Amino acid sequence: PLCRRLPGRSNMVNLCCFVTITIFVTLFGQIATGFAVVRATRATNKATSLNNIYDDWRSDAVVDTMFLDEDNVRQCLEEFIESDYGKQMFGRHERPASIGVTGTIDLVEVSGPEVTLTLDGKFWHRRDTVLGRAAMWLNARMPEITDVLVADQEELNDFDEVLDDFGEVLFKKDKRAPDYNGDRATMEYQGIDPDMRGPFPQNALGSGSSMINPI
Repeated sequence: PLCRRLPGRSNMVNLCCFVTITIFVTLFGQIATGFAVVRATRATNKATSLNNIYDDWRSDAVVDTMFLDEDNVRQCLEEFIESDYGKQMFGRHERPASIGVTGTIDLVEVSGPEVTLTLDGKFWHRRDTVLGRAAMWLNARMPEITDVLVADQEELNDFDEVLDDFGEVLFKKDKRAPDYNGDRATMEYQGIDPDMRGPFPQNALGSGSSMINPI
């Protein structure tokens, strides 16, 4: 036994020995339990790792979710177009239309967990930004989506290359809406991503945040 009476020592000394050993065993057990919880937590985190590229963003959004089908995708695209983001991004709205934005986004098809969209017209934003923000919005509302694609990758090009008869590039045609006040070029020159602000100064549309919030 750990706390047998030690010869030549008083009862008080033996009692102190017993208490010390008991405290040590208790603390050791708590530490071991803590390590076990950490290992279990890490194992759980690995088991529940991100299922797709949108989940990390979606974990910060508190929104109602719905099942994935074409009608719901169309409804959520409409929400996105009518959001604060959409009111800077799409040509249906008066203010972006006034600076030459004609861009639209539509559903092509839903195939399993994949959604295919199409982009048309001129955007002030980069076209891959438009697709990426639509993808985040859709996935926040329909978490089973794993991929949001375009049918033709050329739809994501912001410039069209004009070739001669020998296949050499003569020039690049800008597919973007005009840089109406020079801000886009200025931000690019300064190393700032223009799409983080959009074509209008923050708060011009009543929103000063660059986060998408599908509520």
